[in-house]
Amino acid sequence: MFNKALNHLEEWLISFLMAAATLVIFFAVVHRYLAGVPYIQDIALKIHMSWAQELCIIMFVWMAKFGAAYGVRNGTHVGVDVVVRKLKPEHSKWLVLFGLIAGAIFTGT
Repeated sequence: MFNKALNHLEEWLISFLMAAATLVIFFAVVHRYLAGVPYIQDIALKIHMSWAQELCIIMFVWMAKFGAAYGVRNGTHVGVDVVVRKLKPEHSKWLVLFGLIAGAIFTGT
């Protein structure tokens, strides 16, 4: 039950981030072109859209992180595990643990 709710939450969150990033970039591009149109540029230049690119980069990173987690949970995420499969099971668990900790540190920062 909880896992199904978590999957739906991730789906909605990923969808929201994609839609929001699309809208922000759309308005930033429209703003950029309107800033060059006479008579409209006076109004457009008063609206600061310098934050749009940074916001979209942040949303894209979170989209990728939630998308990867969702893909791993559903078994649809592409992974390269050649090295992990070649190692002995007791050594491969340490490599997997290292990968999980590195991913958590990246997400935390």
